[in-house]
Amino acid sequence: MMVDPSVATEAILFFDRNGVSKEMTYSEFEAVLDGVVGLSDVAGDKVPAAYVLVDGQLKVNACVLFKIGFDRQGYADKSWNIPLRHLADTAGRGPDMGAGPIRLACKSQCSVNWHEAQLWDPIMTPDNNTFVRMRDAVANNRLCLPTSGPVESIAKVSAASENQWTMGEEPAPAAKPARKKQTRQPPVIEAPPVLSSDDDIESDDYMDDFAHYDEQDMGLTESQLEALESAHRKKIASLIRQQRLHIKTMQTDHQQQMAKMKLGYEKKIQQQEIEVARLTNQHESLHSQNIALREQNEAQRRQLEAFKRTRDLELQKAEAHEKQQVDGLRAQYEELMAQRIAEETAKLREDIELRNMELIHRHEVAKKLREELCELRRDKLRLVNEGGDKFLDKLEALGVSFIAFHPGAGHISITLKDMGTYMENPIGFAADRCLVSEEHYRTWLDHYNNPTCQAPLTKDKVCGCKIRRTDVPSQFVLGEHDRCEKHKAHRSGENVVNLRS
Repeated sequence: MMVDPSVATEAILFFDRNGVSKEMTYSEFEAVLDGVVGLSDVAGDKVPAAYVLVDGQLKVNACVLFKIGFDRQGYADKSWNIPLRHLADTAGRGPDMGAGPIRLACKSQCSVNWHEAQLWDPIMTPDNNTFVRMRDAVANNRLCLPTSGPVESIAKVSAASENQWTMGEEPAPAAKPARKKQTRQPPVIEAPPVLSSDDDIESDDYMDDFAHYDEQDMGLTESQLEALESAHRKKIASLIRQQRLHIKTMQTDHQQQMAKMKLGYEKKIQQQEIEVARLTNQHESLHSQNIALREQNEAQRRQLEAFKRTRDLELQKAEAHEKQQVDGLRAQYEELMAQRIAEETAKLREDIELRNMELIHRHEVAKKLREELCELRRDKLRLVNEGGDKFLDKLEALGVSFIAFHPGAGHISITLKDMGTYMENPIGFAADRCLVSEEHYRTWLDHYNNPTCQAPLTKDKVCGCKIRRTDVPSQFVLGEHDRCEKHKAHRSGENVVNLRS
């Protein structure tokens, strides 16, 4: 379904140091503002973002550069309230991003003064141009925005130059063919110098630079000259608009830096004045306190001498009392340890006696088992000597045969000479009859009993979809007949399933 190119689509772009880090539609952004979803990758940060209006040709028509904060859980600040659509409708002129000059609202160019603090200015350095990154992100169309007709690729859009912000230049209108045949190619006209922000962009003074070119010498018709003048006028006007925005952005940054520096210096001066007053008062207070402390020091010295004598007497008494307590505790500890050692020794002896009794019992059981084993061996020899095998030979002579059923091999007739081989490994015997290896037969048997897709999805999980069962073991191919149609088409050479399929 074609979309009307005049209807713009709203989108939100988040930026980081490397450019556009996240994209979302305006409806998704409203869900973030309402607290329905959070953004864990920007939790606790205040990130720069851009509200853009994109037409059906994936060209930006309007842009609002704003900031939004997120709490530690990744939810948007509930007090954030910027009228993005109103700012975009009332914004000033910005650079040309492929569809003519855009409407731009930023910190240096805001129609509502009290919202300036919540906006930010674009970066226009050659290696990090905000408008270039914004244009490339919109042109990539990772949000699958609706388009009308074919859209130009990024390579066809003119990139920004090293020292300008131009997103793309309007092509000059096609000149009408000259009526007379030109005798030579027209000379290349160099662009005049960029005008200052105080010059009138509508003035024709800059065209005086081309007065020295004669119309016949250039070999251009009047319509071609008018087309060149019109294209050059548009280019000069675009550069002047961008230069004015750049100057205004630099002035705003400079004013902010000067205000911050002035505020910092004023705070430092106030702090220093407060510190000087505090130190003066402190010095006077300390001087008076010093005199009082000297008097107190002498009195305390006399009290300290008296206290030392009293303390020495008390210390001697405490040492004598402590020695008595230590001797009593040592005796009590030695008594408790001796009692504990005796209890542990008795317990260990009981355990040793129990272990000895268990060992004697095990020896007796082992002796009985050896005797029973000898008896069983004697019985076996007796049965062999009595002709157990002759009985089986008689059955075979009478035409009696043994038949076993195995999936894939069907009913197998087992002769007497193969009976020992079959009894040792029935699965291997059946695999031999199916002309496959035992490992292959066991894999096929798992597939036969449970025909499901065995494509690994994770380390401990497989697909498990029901598939068609292969009834013949020799026709079963591992990695093909145990896969569903989905994983057959995307499996690699090592039967590893691509998790993105």
